[in-house]
Amino acid sequence: MNEEEKKYREEVSKLIRGVGSREELVELTELLAHGFERGFEEEQSVTDYLDGYAALVEALDSWYKNQDLELPEHPTWNMMGRLLASAFIHS
Repeated sequence: MNEEEKKYREEVSKLIRGVGSREELVELTELLAHGFERGFEEEQSVTDYLDGYAALVEALDSWYKNQDLELPEHPTWNMMGRLLASAFIHS
């Protein structure tokens, strides 16, 4: 992993933990798009990405538990950011 990718991964992690508003979710989404364009995320089709996203939503209770996080009662900006970023891994 080169220095640019390392910096990208650190920034994604920081943003995922801190997403608390629409603006921060937009910032994370734009960063993920940039990272995908730079090859920092696995190349995949939109279908594969959305299938990964759907699998995460379906397993939300256990997914949150495995991350040692408390599942919010209602969807939050942070939840949306975590799902958005993690779908790259789970597709």
